[in-house]
Amino acid sequence: MVETIKVPANVNFLNEWAGFELPRGIVNKGITGCGATTLAIEDEHKTIICIPRINLIKNKCQQHKGTLAVYGDVRNGEIEDYLKNSPKPKILATYDSIPRLNGLIKDKPDWRVVVDEYQYLLIDSGFKSETEIALLETLKEFPYVTYLSATPIADKYMRQMDWFKDLPYTVLEWSNVEQRFVKRVQSKNPINNAIEIVRNYQKGIYPFVLANDEKIESKECVIFLNSVTNIINIIRQTGLQTDDVNIVVASTLENEQLVKKLGLDYGIGVIPLKGEQHKNFTFCTSTAFAGCDFYSTCASTFVISDNKKSYTSIDIATELAQIAGRQRLECNPFRNTVTFIYNVDVGESKDDSYKADLEKKLQDSYEYARLKNSLTGANRDFAIKDIQTCQKLNKYSEHYVCYNEATNSFFVNDMAYLNECFSYDVQKENYLDGIKVRKQLEDSGFNVSGKELHSDYEEQLECIIRKEGFADRMKRYCEYRKNKEACMFVLVDEVMERQSEDLKLYYDSLGYERIKALGYKELNLKNEMMNKQATYHLYKEFRAIFPVGTRMLTDMIKQKMEEVYARYGIRQKGVASHLEKRFGIRIKPVKIPLADGSRKSGYEFV
Repeated sequence: MVETIKVPANVNFLNEWAGFELPRGIVNKGITGCGATTLAIEDEHKTIICIPRINLIKNKCQQHKGTLAVYGDVRNGEIEDYLKNSPKPKILATYDSIPRLNGLIKDKPDWRVVVDEYQYLLIDSGFKSETEIALLETLKEFPYVTYLSATPIADKYMRQMDWFKDLPYTVLEWSNVEQRFVKRVQSKNPINNAIEIVRNYQKGIYPFVLANDEKIESKECVIFLNSVTNIINIIRQTGLQTDDVNIVVASTLENEQLVKKLGLDYGIGVIPLKGEQHKNFTFCTSTAFAGCDFYSTCASTFVISDNKKSYTSIDIATELAQIAGRQRLECNPFRNTVTFIYNVDVGESKDDSYKADLEKKLQDSYEYARLKNSLTGANRDFAIKDIQTCQKLNKYSEHYVCYNEATNSFFVNDMAYLNECFSYDVQKENYLDGIKVRKQLEDSGFNVSGKELHSDYEEQLECIIRKEGFADRMKRYCEYRKNKEACMFVLVDEVMERQSEDLKLYYDSLGYERIKALGYKELNLKNEMMNKQATYHLYKEFRAIFPVGTRMLTDMIKQKMEEVYARYGIRQKGVASHLEKRFGIRIKPVKIPLADGSRKSGYEFV
């Protein structure tokens, strides 16, 4: 049963809505950045907010004083002191900290729990589903739990999870939703596009908009990827220095070692708070940005999704929708446009064989669990160690069986199975073709037009993203210049001119039709310009030698022309008619009287 609650038109953030409380059960916020977690922090209830990422906890605690962050090595004594001395405790804790908190909180009926970004229960279950299961089992002891997200897990997965089957489902309906745009860019190699973006920004080639006749440039960019290795490679290839780049990734030993490969001065950064200085380049992975707020005044947002490996794909239904709502400042004119660069799966057809293999793996796991549960004595002890080692090393790649110490039994981890199904949908079904991608975006609330063009700014992005050959760029520049009067995209040529000054020089000198006739090729245009320049100098020489109103014998004209050609190293015979055909010096045939009284052919310059 789905209940829809209409948000009043005058409410922009839920914490501004007097009397509203977060409902129990699953709550689809409808939009990101609507103040739901702020409401949970500011209301009158004792509250635990379960958060999937440490970066998000740090981000929220910095914005809200009086809260307690619980993760890592926070001591139980510190938590107990906070509970004792705080009349309205607000605890922000990682998913894996909840079982420990549960043992310290005695008055559970007085507490409310908010599980923020709860879709990560599924997304993360491929590598730590034991943590997710422990969280969900622990939360059964709290009578009032809200599972919160603006991008809820697809219903087909929710219905298969026992924890969610009987929960109420609430959708918040907003009447004043700010429209967000996505610019789709299909690419054979999205990582190369990311490198091109960085290199253009390094050269000072920024996209810009005009607001009240003021030029506002996007001098900062935030680039989202799902691979720390790719981030390191991009930084290394573009030579970004520590003063220019902020690397926001999960704080793990492996990531720290990868970042340190760039040099001792590099490290894992944090998202700046409102009013703090932002660096020109920010790289983020999905483990770092979920739910965090960005306060850049001018950053453009780029999402790079490489479908060659499933873990580097950006899920359109969840992660991309989250990213789109992260820039908070209204003064940032670029905040509502996301450039999504992705590759599609063109090498494989739709095939159910993979899902059939997953189904067989699930059924084999049930049989395997029954076998393990039948063991006794030393054989059972050995099986327990074997399962624990297997899942620690292989992360359910072989089967879904794991061991529950509390019940002393082997069981099938359905969440790990659903995670593999979900990952398949992300990598294959979402990225089979551009049409599928567009539908996913539209279903997620993005504005996607048929031509994928929304603004002059987005057309400028096209120039910054793509590494083009000269002929392709020259052709595109010519089309913009030719149609500038009638075209809404009147600023694009300025960006292209900053990338290559020659574009303007060629167009102004040769014009659209001549450049088109020369095939837009740089060598042809250079030769044409050289010929044109030489022609201009020859014209000046000939105009001085053959002034208007004078007459000259044909033989003399030929001789003087050949003298000029010789000075310029041109092996060319003098032909009087060429003066008109090639240089625009008009001539008229005349008969010129000679000293002996005869008349001989010549020309008058008119």
